[in-house]
Amino acid sequence: MSDSDFGDFEFERKFYVREMPAVTALDPQPELIVQAYLFAADGYAVRVRLQGPAPVDFDASPNSRVDVTSLADADAIGTMTAKGPAAGGTRYEAERELDPVVAGQIVSRADHVITKIRYSAWLGEDGWIVDRFLGRNAPLLLAEVERNTPVVDLTIPAFCVTEVSEDDRFRNEYLAHHPFVDWAANYRDELSKTGPRFVQHLGTNEVEGRQPRP
Repeated sequence: MSDSDFGDFEFERKFYVREMPAVTALDPQPELIVQAYLFAADGYAVRVRLQGPAPVDFDASPNSRVDVTSLADADAIGTMTAKGPAAGGTRYEAERELDPVVAGQIVSRADHVITKIRYSAWLGEDGWIVDRFLGRNAPLLLAEVERNTPVVDLTIPAFCVTEVSEDDRFRNEYLAHHPFVDWAANYRDELSKTGPRFVQHLGTNEVEGRQPRP
């Protein structure tokens, strides 16, 4: 939920990443996130999330399984979120906190679940996150930047290969129903043919190592 005058709206931009950015090593405590989608259709979704510190010895291999009960017993946070369709980097999002035990019980019983490790980094004037997906969504890496107002005039880190803010395939609810492993090869082939793309209607993009475009 935003703290700005825009109320229950989130403003973010999302990017596809090929390799784990070195800056993620600076995060002293990555977060382990397990979230279930109870409903997802036409851009609307209802999500239950359980989030807590990733164990130091956590097995982050693609086939690793998360003990949701243990995660709920740790210093975890449970939430339920309702989302609306996204447009221009803006999406309605209303969130309320849940008891982590209740959130864990819901997630453990859900059919459409994604698991990821989240790393945070401060780059320039913006806070960024990098999500490393596990299970059938491995080895997908996505980077996001979020602000309290529309994300315009953005300096994009060099590790961001292409922008996927307006590509619904990279929304978590889509990945929960259509795991990346099933279409990763096709996407990489598509990317090699089209090349990188960045949203051009949100001010000026300045990509590290590349010439800025209007």
